[in-house]
Amino acid sequence: MAEPQDMNIYQKLAAIRELVEVIQRNKSGYGYTYVSEDAIMAKISVGMKKYNVSLIPNITPGTKQIEEFKWDKAKFTKDGKPYDEHHTEHIISADMTYTWVNNDNPEERIVVDWLMIGQQEDASQAFGSGMSYTARYFLLKYFNIATPNDDPDEFRRKQKATEAEETKRITEAMKEEINGLIKSVIDRKLRTGAEIKDFLIRQGVKDGDLNLLIADDRSRTR
Repeated sequence: MAEPQDMNIYQKLAAIRELVEVIQRNKSGYGYTYVSEDAIMAKISVGMKKYNVSLIPNITPGTKQIEEFKWDKAKFTKDGKPYDEHHTEHIISADMTYTWVNNDNPEERIVVDWLMIGQQEDASQAFGSGMSYTARYFLLKYFNIATPNDDPDEFRRKQKATEAEETKRITEAMKEEINGLIKSVIDRKLRTGAEIKDFLIRQGVKDGDLNLLIADDRSRTR
């Protein structure tokens, strides 16, 4: 792989993704499990440092909105009398951008449009939780990070099995195409193995592979 200073920003971000392709969920709350922001940043920050990349969050001026949401919760006193508990929550939303910067070439940037939404009783807490939630899901979705409940090694085993199936499919397709080329060569009356070999090399077939293919084809045409 090229040195970080010789890579463009797309290559750097692709390299970072390889470091963070799967993170096991490590937190629970509100009836579901999730990956915490610090668990995500613990991995991504390593890649950002290694490949000299920065990430700049920015709220788009003029897009911030704050709304109040009032609701009541039915409760009971110790002696069983019902009463309503009043709540007021603040919903804060704003358009955002996240900008990836290649620190080795700061003019090279990728700007991604995003959205921030937070909801808490305290307005400042709504803003803070909204920013944290937004950052967490931006990073997860931008890098297509898998977040399984089970061991990440199990995910990698499934991934390798899929890769092996795809490699087999591509290999079989290539073999079929190359065998077709061999038949085409024979049909053109190129009689010697040397002529066939020369033809296949010009088609881009590696020297180590074509001897097996020729031998396989000859055995099937006898």
